[in-house]
Amino acid sequence: MHDFDRLVGQIYDAAVEPGRWPEVLEILSDFLEGAATKLTFQNARTLRSEASSVRMPPEADLTYAQYYHKTNVFLPRIAKLHAGTLIPVWDLLPREIYQRSEFYNDFCRPGDMCHPIGVVLVNEPDVRIVFTCGRARMAGEFEPEHLERLRRIGPHLVRAAGVRLRLSRSEIARDATAETLNRVAQGVLIVAANGEILFANRAAEALLAEADGIRAEKLVLCAAMPADAKQFRRLIATAAERVGGSGGAMALARTEPHRPLSVLVTPLIIETTWFVTGRPAAIVFVADPDSAPPTAQEHLRSLYRLTPSEAAVAMAITHGAGLQAVADELEISLTTARTHLQHVFEKTGTRRQAELVRLIGASGLYERQ
Repeated sequence: MHDFDRLVGQIYDAAVEPGRWPEVLEILSDFLEGAATKLTFQNARTLRSEASSVRMPPEADLTYAQYYHKTNVFLPRIAKLHAGTLIPVWDLLPREIYQRSEFYNDFCRPGDMCHPIGVVLVNEPDVRIVFTCGRARMAGEFEPEHLERLRRIGPHLVRAAGVRLRLSRSEIARDATAETLNRVAQGVLIVAANGEILFANRAAEALLAEADGIRAEKLVLCAAMPADAKQFRRLIATAAERVGGSGGAMALARTEPHRPLSVLVTPLIIETTWFVTGRPAAIVFVADPDSAPPTAQEHLRSLYRLTPSEAAVAMAITHGAGLQAVADELEISLTTARTHLQHVFEKTGTRRQAELVRLIGASGLYERQ
């Protein structure tokens, strides 16, 4: 029992530290008295599949992703199973069909996966994940006691997979430098291939709240006008899923008198990590032609994280008058103006008004008089 409890703890550790999964798969091989173990990841829309394995030939994961996933006779049947389903494989497919297949003879036998058992960890609209443990041909079938062990450990694997998947989705937003995107005046959204919104910057959230041009329906990004819906969905799906896809642009109609939103959709390349391998995603840029362009003062605030008052003082300084004139212009005291200016110096890395003026000029932020 102590070893089982320890294994459960290691599984949940791997859920938050994906680099631990190879070690966990090794331990699971021993726990189930099998040879090789692997996690199979399938894009549920394109059916492209990858695997991460231990105790298989070094090239197995690469050849599986390049070719052998197409020959996997179990995947079409697994697609119909819900998460948590145990897989005694002969319940899915007659042994004779499996052993005559290219998948068995050219991939499973060399990898000691002749007699597999497994469990469906995730089966969602965009991704499937399956755990499999196999035995070599000469070792014989798994016994009922091994299936019982898998039945005990299966629910923990399913929960850990769910945790890992949720964390990976949140990491997409983090990796996309969410704080930086929040400072962009244009709407920016990161979406999965099915349109699920993984991240929206503040400008995009404002557009979604208006629900004119774009809207969110059960956390899925949609065109507000039915006439645009099909093309918009297709644009997102092809950008997210097509290898080397370049995305595209379209206009999303709005109610009168507003002009259409301008939308650009491009693929988002996500770094592959152990356990979650490159979930399909796209980045959507939304421009509102009716919104006022940011002022130089707003740009200055974004660049240097100035408060509105600090940015106002900084821009007033560029007019060439002294600090007292700036205080008078902004209707604040000289002491307050001096305090704001000191904060501006600290945040911009300048020390004198002349340096600040040169910095603002070099940034192209002078406002026209």
